[in-house]
Amino acid sequence: MKPFLLIAASALLLAPLATAQQDPDKLDEVIRRLDILDQEIEGLRMTDNPDLQGGSMFGLGEAASKVYHQGEGLSIGGYGEFLYTDRLGSEADVADMFRAIIYFGYRFDDNWVFNSEIEWEHVDETAVEFAYLDYLHSNEINFRVGHLLVPMGIVNEMHEPTTFWSPNRPQVERFIIPSTWHENGAGLFGEVEGFSYKVYLMNGFDDGFDLAGDGLRDGRQKGSKAKAVDLAYVVAIDWNGIDGLNLGGSVFMGDSAQTDAGPSDFGTSVYEIHGQYQNGPFQARALWAAASVDDADKLPTPSASDDLGGWYLEAGWDVFAGNGDEDSLVPFLRYSVFDLQEDSAADTEVTRIMAGIAWQPISRVVFKAAYTQEEFAGIDDNILELSGGYIF
Repeated sequence: MKPFLLIAASALLLAPLATAQQDPDKLDEVIRRLDILDQEIEGLRMTDNPDLQGGSMFGLGEAASKVYHQGEGLSIGGYGEFLYTDRLGSEADVADMFRAIIYFGYRFDDNWVFNSEIEWEHVDETAVEFAYLDYLHSNEINFRVGHLLVPMGIVNEMHEPTTFWSPNRPQVERFIIPSTWHENGAGLFGEVEGFSYKVYLMNGFDDGFDLAGDGLRDGRQKGSKAKAVDLAYVVAIDWNGIDGLNLGGSVFMGDSAQTDAGPSDFGTSVYEIHGQYQNGPFQARALWAAASVDDADKLPTPSASDDLGGWYLEAGWDVFAGNGDEDSLVPFLRYSVFDLQEDSAADTEVTRIMAGIAWQPISRVVFKAAYTQEEFAGIDDNILELSGGYIF
């Protein structure tokens, strides 16, 4: 039906074209109609092809970026992951429908965009991971307000299962960053001379940390009636000046008491630097992160140390690179070290060596397998993980 309408519109334009050369006013009218027709064709091209187009935008994954690549109107996308974990030698095996995600976005016009992520974890847990409004002013400066992903690390914003090789997200980016980390706030973002940046003001953590057990994870407020007595800021900068290379870092700082009557302000800081490199079939990633919570011994769950940190390095080789198809097969290795009680007298450092493989039969579907040897306090733990995922 739509192609027929375009043909009919084109025919209507041809009628005045024959006499337009003798009448300047009619020529102006033809030009005006051609501009309208061009806009309609562009709108139809985008809405008639709702598949993933254009790739990542503003640090988000492909599926989360769909709304930025279409004309006015509704955009729907999503992703999902299922995970099997076998701690070899124990009876702690788990099969989990890990995540099922729906993205809803709406483009109001060239400037105003709404984007959101609704998540179901483990089948019965529901959360809003982001829901924000963008005002897109220019490449250099744009405005964002709402419920935001904290722009730290590699996977906190770009966490779709096709964007990382391991069945689960890296431990350093789960406990130190801590992914997925989302809070309420507002700020600016853009790109200038090969650098991309984000500067946000957000509500801070609360004092619910269990640093020894879960790092910073239990301090996240996740936007649900978040206490905002103590605010925080985050600044993130990435450089993409060389093809295939990304270098970046970020800092988060703010108090976590969320009251003026507590034993401490629990000043909290998180720092990280990261790099990614791809050259043909070879790909590599590295990340270092550190965090500190002042007066951690006065927390409701006291900690023997204020400081925690870690790093990882991974590399892989795409066996199918250059075959002309969209499939990939990446064997990879990852070495990671993290410590949630860096200054304590006990041996609390965790070392993990992971060997795995990620297979994408098509670009939007992935299957992963990994074997991990974990060493903690002189005890070795061997872990087998299998997962599958998709984006749309």
